[in-house]
Parts: sequence; structure tokens; C-alpha cells
Amino acid sequence: MIEYKTRAITITLRPNGIIHVSNNEDWNELDTLESTQENITLLKEVFDGQPDRCLLFEMPNRHVRKELLDCYQRAEWGEVAIALLLTSYGAKIVGNLYLKLSKNKPNEAGRVVPTKLFSNEEIAETWLLEQVKAQKNK
Repeated sequence: MIEYKTRAITITLRPNGIIHVSNNEDWNELDTLESTQENITLLKEVFDGQPDRCLLFEMPNRHVRKELLDCYQRAEWGEVAIALLLTSYGAKIVGNLYLKLSKNKPNEAGRVVPTKLFSNEEIAETWLLEQVKAQKNK
């Protein structure tokens, strides 16, 4: 596994192609457009144009402004699918808001990326790997 960090998040590239994103425990500031752009830039570097990578995004346990969620939704990383891991009631609210905002909306490359909410990491990983396999079989 390879780990990358911004001020706000940790990005872990797993050997199976899943990119796991979680908030840094010491990040107590409100997310800003600047920190969001920093996160997006690093994610694009980690994806590196690989066609079989997917994203396991651990939703934060705090409020994230709508315009910042829109930035994440519009970003094109080349991901096959996105699983949103919900670890608390607050995360469920943020995850549901993100899903409502992004459902059937194309990203900056014009793609609509399959996205699903999960409360269990193993089930999320299984779904992501199924999406990668289905993409390879197209």
C-alpha cells in the first residue's frame, strides 16, 4: 500500500486498485475551496490515468458545504466507481446529500460514475471490485 497526504485527507492506494480516502484525525478546520482543490489535485495524481481504479471515500463526520461537494462531483479522476463509506449519522447526512447532488450528473469529462452508499467497508470493497470486473468485460 502507498499512502499520500494533504492537510485534510489521507489517500491510500491499495494493491487491488482501490483508492481509500479518509479525513486526517488532526484536521479540525473547515474545508475550504483551497483545501478541496489540494485534495482533488492529489487524487488525480494518484489515479494517474489507470483504467481499473476505484474510489472508497470515507465520508467525514462533519458538514461539508454544497459547493465543495460539487467540486468533488465534477472532478474527473478516471475512476470506475465510487463507494461512499458512512461511519456515523453525520456521515450519512453528508453522503446522502452528495448522492442527491451528483446522481446522474456528469463529471468534467462528461461521465456519470456509478456511486453507492455503504456502512460496511468489506461490502463496499466487494462492490467496487465487481464494478472494475464488469468494466473490464465491456
